[in-house]
Amino acid sequence: MDPMDDSTLTEEDAAIAWAFAYNAHDPLVLAPILADNVRVMSRWVIHDLVGSEAYLDYLARKFDTLERTGSAVRVEIAATPGLNGRPCALLEQDGVLVATVLFDVIGGQLLQVSLGADPPPASCLRSGHYPGFDVDSDVLLN
Repeated sequence: MDPMDDSTLTEEDAAIAWAFAYNAHDPLVLAPILADNVRVMSRWVIHDLVGSEAYLDYLARKFDTLERTGSAVRVEIAATPGLNGRPCALLEQDGVLVATVLFDVIGGQLLQVSLGADPPPASCLRSGHYPGFDVDSDVLLN
Protein backbone atom coordinates (compact mmCIF):
# COMPACT_ATOMS: atom_id res chain seq x y z
CA MET A 1 0.00 0.00 0.00
CA ASP A 2 1.29 3.43 -0.95
CA PRO A 3 0.68 5.78 2.05
CA MET A 4 0.09 8.66 -0.37
CA ASP A 5 -2.61 6.77 -2.33
CA ASP A 6 -5.58 9.04 -1.62
CA SER A 7 -8.08 6.18 -1.95
CA THR A 8 -6.68 4.47 1.15
CA LEU A 9 -5.46 7.45 3.15
CA THR A 10 -5.69 6.96 6.92
CA GLU A 11 -5.21 9.39 9.81
CA GLU A 12 -1.81 7.79 10.41
CA ASP A 13 -0.83 8.35 6.77
CA ALA A 14 -1.94 11.97 7.06
CA ALA A 15 0.11 12.42 10.24
CA ILE A 16 3.19 10.97 8.54
CA ALA A 17 2.77 13.16 5.44
CA TRP A 18 2.21 16.28 7.59
CA ALA A 19 5.26 15.51 9.73
CA PHE A 20 7.35 14.90 6.61
CA ALA A 21 6.22 18.22 5.10
CA TYR A 22 7.17 20.12 8.27
CA ASN A 23 10.44 18.29 8.88
CA ALA A 24 11.59 18.61 5.26
CA HIS A 25 10.11 22.14 4.82
CA ASP A 26 8.26 20.89 1.74
CA PRO A 27 4.56 21.83 1.62
CA LEU A 28 4.05 20.10 -1.73
CA VAL A 29 4.23 16.72 0.05
CA LEU A 30 0.70 17.46 1.24
CA ALA A 31 -0.76 18.58 -2.09
CA PRO A 32 -1.92 15.11 -3.24
CA ILE A 33 -3.83 14.36 -0.02
CA LEU A 34 -5.48 17.71 0.77
CA ALA A 35 -9.19 18.13 0.19
CA ASP A 36 -9.92 21.27 -1.86
CA ASN A 37 -11.77 22.67 1.16
CA VAL A 38 -9.31 21.51 3.83
CA ARG A 39 -9.77 23.40 7.12
CA VAL A 40 -6.80 24.16 9.37
CA MET A 41 -7.65 25.12 12.93
CA SER A 42 -5.25 26.35 15.57
CA ARG A 43 -6.04 27.41 19.09
CA TRP A 44 -3.52 30.25 18.64
CA VAL A 45 -5.21 31.74 15.55
CA ILE A 46 -8.62 33.44 15.56
CA HIS A 47 -9.73 32.45 12.05
CA ASP A 48 -9.48 29.02 10.48
CA LEU A 49 -7.53 28.68 7.25
CA VAL A 50 -9.70 27.12 4.53
CA GLY A 51 -8.68 25.73 1.14
CA SER A 52 -5.77 23.68 -0.12
CA GLU A 53 -4.13 26.52 -2.09
CA ALA A 54 -4.34 28.89 0.87
CA TYR A 55 -2.85 26.24 3.17
CA LEU A 56 0.00 25.34 0.81
CA ASP A 57 0.82 29.05 0.37
CA TYR A 58 0.77 29.53 4.15
CA LEU A 59 3.10 26.57 4.68
CA ALA A 60 5.55 27.80 2.03
CA ARG A 61 5.76 31.17 3.82
CA LYS A 62 6.02 29.51 7.24
CA PHE A 63 8.84 27.20 6.15
CA ASP A 64 10.68 30.13 4.57
CA THR A 65 10.42 32.02 7.86
CA LEU A 66 11.67 29.02 9.83
CA GLU A 67 14.68 28.70 7.55
CA ARG A 68 15.48 32.42 7.72
CA THR A 69 15.17 32.62 11.51
CA GLY A 70 16.83 29.29 12.24
CA SER A 71 13.98 28.25 14.52
CA ALA A 72 14.30 24.55 15.31
CA VAL A 73 10.96 22.85 14.57
CA ARG A 74 10.52 19.08 14.54
CA VAL A 75 7.44 16.93 14.22
CA GLU A 76 7.17 13.46 15.69
CA ILE A 77 4.55 10.78 15.03
CA ALA A 78 2.59 9.86 18.15
CA ALA A 79 -0.75 8.57 19.43
CA THR A 80 -3.21 10.23 21.75
CA PRO A 81 -3.40 8.78 25.26
CA GLY A 82 -5.72 5.92 26.06
CA LEU A 83 -6.33 2.35 25.06
CA ASN A 84 -7.29 3.15 21.46
CA GLY A 85 -4.96 6.11 20.89
CA ARG A 86 -5.63 8.13 17.77
CA PRO A 87 -2.71 8.83 15.39
CA CYS A 88 -1.38 12.35 15.81
CA ALA A 89 1.74 14.44 15.40
CA LEU A 90 3.61 16.38 18.06
CA LEU A 91 4.97 19.80 17.10
CA GLU A 92 8.17 20.75 18.91
CA GLN A 93 9.77 24.18 18.64
CA ASP A 94 13.19 24.96 20.04
CA GLY A 95 13.08 21.78 22.14
CA VAL A 96 9.64 22.41 23.65
CA LEU A 97 6.50 20.42 22.79
CA VAL A 98 3.98 23.08 21.77
CA ALA A 99 1.08 21.30 20.09
CA THR A 100 -0.72 18.08 19.41
CA VAL A 101 -1.87 17.88 15.78
CA LEU A 102 -4.93 15.82 14.89
CA PHE A 103 -6.06 14.85 11.40
CA ASP A 104 -9.52 14.14 10.00
CA VAL A 105 -9.56 12.06 6.84
CA ILE A 106 -12.82 11.66 4.95
CA GLY A 107 -13.28 10.06 1.55
CA GLY A 108 -9.55 9.42 1.18
CA GLN A 109 -8.60 13.10 1.62
CA LEU A 110 -7.24 15.18 4.47
CA LEU A 111 -10.22 17.36 5.38
CA GLN A 112 -9.09 18.93 8.65
CA VAL A 113 -5.89 19.66 10.56
CA SER A 114 -6.31 20.72 14.20
CA LEU A 115 -3.39 22.15 16.21
CA GLY A 116 -3.84 22.61 19.93
CA ALA A 117 -2.97 21.62 23.45
CA ASP A 118 -5.70 19.01 23.88
CA PRO A 119 -4.71 16.36 24.48
CA PRO A 120 -1.56 17.78 26.06
CA PRO A 121 1.45 16.87 23.90
CA ALA A 122 3.32 15.48 26.92
CA SER A 123 0.49 12.98 27.54
CA CYS A 124 0.73 11.43 24.06
CA LEU A 125 2.55 8.19 23.31
CA ARG A 126 5.72 9.23 21.49
CA SER A 127 7.25 7.08 18.74
CA GLY A 128 10.67 8.66 18.22
CA HIS A 129 9.84 8.74 14.47
CA TYR A 130 10.42 12.08 12.71
CA PRO A 131 9.51 11.52 9.02
CA GLY A 132 11.62 13.55 6.61
CA PHE A 133 14.07 14.62 9.28
CA ASP A 134 17.48 13.02 9.24
CA VAL A 135 18.21 13.10 12.94
CA ASP A 136 21.86 13.02 13.69
CA SER A 137 23.16 12.16 17.13
CA ASP A 138 24.47 15.70 17.69
CA VAL A 139 20.95 17.09 17.30
CA LEU A 140 19.52 14.57 19.77
CA LEU A 141 22.16 15.33 22.39
CA ASN A 142 21.61 19.11 22.35
